[in-house]
Amino acid sequence: MYTSIRSKGKRRNRRAVVLVLAAILLVVMFAFLAFAVDLGFIALTHTQLQNAADSAALAAAAYVPTNMDDATNEAKEFATYGDAGGKQVENESVNVEFGTWDIDLRVFTSSPIPGNAVRVTVERDTGKGGKIPLFFGPILGQNNFESRASAVAMTNPRDIVFVVDLSGSMNNDTEPCWATSEINLTFGPEGYPTVGDELMQQVFSDFNFGTYPGTSQYVGQGLSGVAQDNYAYAEMTKNSGPLTGAGIAAQYKIFSTDNEATRKTKAYKWIIDNQLAVIMPNALPTPNSGNSASLAYWTKYLDYTIGSQQIRSTSPKGKPRPSYPVTLPPSQYSYRLTSGANPYYDAFPDANPETPSGYINKLGYLTYVQFMMDHGRNKQPVSGQYVQLSRLSPNCPWHSEATDGGTFSFPPREQPTHAARRSIISALQIIKERNELVGDPNQRDWVSVVTFDTASGVSILQNLTLDYDQAMLACTTMQAVGDDVSSTATENGLIAGKNHIASPDAGGMGRRYTNKVVVLLTDGIPNIYSSSSSTINNYISSHPSADFYGTSEYAYNAALMQAMSMELQKWQVFPVGVGLGTDYDFMDRLARMGGTANEDGQGPRGSGNPAQYEQRLKDIFHDIITNPKARLVQ
Repeated sequence: MYTSIRSKGKRRNRRAVVLVLAAILLVVMFAFLAFAVDLGFIALTHTQLQNAADSAALAAAAYVPTNMDDATNEAKEFATYGDAGGKQVENESVNVEFGTWDIDLRVFTSSPIPGNAVRVTVERDTGKGGKIPLFFGPILGQNNFESRASAVAMTNPRDIVFVVDLSGSMNNDTEPCWATSEINLTFGPEGYPTVGDELMQQVFSDFNFGTYPGTSQYVGQGLSGVAQDNYAYAEMTKNSGPLTGAGIAAQYKIFSTDNEATRKTKAYKWIIDNQLAVIMPNALPTPNSGNSASLAYWTKYLDYTIGSQQIRSTSPKGKPRPSYPVTLPPSQYSYRLTSGANPYYDAFPDANPETPSGYINKLGYLTYVQFMMDHGRNKQPVSGQYVQLSRLSPNCPWHSEATDGGTFSFPPREQPTHAARRSIISALQIIKERNELVGDPNQRDWVSVVTFDTASGVSILQNLTLDYDQAMLACTTMQAVGDDVSSTATENGLIAGKNHIASPDAGGMGRRYTNKVVVLLTDGIPNIYSSSSSTINNYISSHPSADFYGTSEYAYNAALMQAMSMELQKWQVFPVGVGLGTDYDFMDRLARMGGTANEDGQGPRGSGNPAQYEQRLKDIFHDIITNPKARLVQ
């Protein structure tokens, strides 16, 4: 019996031990579970605080370095959109610091003045939103906890290049022998019936040509027997014509023995001295047939303006004018008022092709301005002589204008180039103001300007610099080239811009780790490219996209290829159109390829109305510059 009682006691003791151990295990499990729950809650709260800090830093970075108050307000607004620890983040929980992020050392240094970055810290503690209560902490002797999270975001510095189209069409809006009337007709219904005339008056004022359109005279007007028709020149120079009379000065007097070249020289001298010098006194070089350089220059203008006419002479056999048909005037300049892009159908598809013909044989400032616009910056009517419009000519008139960046001197206001000059200056002023408070030059935005026109006409107008005033000054010199050849080398311009702001290890003048921004300003479609067709086709094959055109559209696809290659490097390419003829299907494709299209897949929309060019461009550039691409760096 004793043994039995003892055995039962042992069993009861073992059962008690098991129960105690089970109870202890349950307590431990509960404590572990409570700890795990609270640990998870702590981790969740920190994640929520980190999310709030990240979004706040990115939001604030858009205002760095221009406006510390706006940056602070933006940071607090975005931080308080979220919850942390079961409670909405409060304003007093958000701390915003400005300073500099050292890219190489990966260190943020706080500063009383803005630098290139912002650090936002979001906290929950006694004084900032209150400590965060734990669910099971009191059981374990811990009622609450504190937590904080920080994020650093930066937008600066940026290497920015403006790539500007200076092809021949970039002065089309101020070609008075066809564009003026087309612009008035197009925008008259929108309340701008004289906008074309207003553009031309600006040009006339710059040249001191008086009131647009000025006085015009028909070839030979004032000479007896010369009718204002297509035969005016022939009537002037015939054997019995008015220049054969006894009272005609020797330098103009035509003899029956004169050949056609001699007759042309004498007739042109008379026109220069008796018509051009009278109705165009402010044109340069001064019309004067006694000066060989002036004679050569104005001969080209007359060849450009005077219509050729085929005639059959009735002169007796053996006389200088043969009996078979001849074309007069002889040996004219191949560049004519009705040749080339007059009208420019890409920009003005509904233009009347006969409009320029109405100005044939009409002399005066109006056709002279057309002559100059067609020759542009680079085309020389006579070797060594540029037209008066060109900044390369000693006769080019410069005038002062107030801009957003200060007062500058400009050559005549050809459009849309002049709107491009002024709007880019405005953009550079915005960049200047955004960077004024950044003490370290290496942390500021750097800017450059590249222009393109013909295949060999790509130019680094302004090397990458932080001298914004110098960049503005460089923009004043922009002028379109002559429009007698294809000159929209868009790919060439993009390549030059890309290579220029690339980092030194890629052969460029840009900096490492900077945001790269390419702003393309163009009025038309590309018609020149430099990459080989096989290179373009191979790229499309390895980077298929619905935004590429058919395989034969190499000029388009070459530009799209360059935009995509930059976007793949995390660069931003902003295609900005200006002018009535902008091809926005192409521009939108560029924006999508360049990573800058909006939600609708579109790039920035310029204005087709010349009265709105500049303001619209300024608005677009403002949006680009004041909405920089921010990134979290810590």
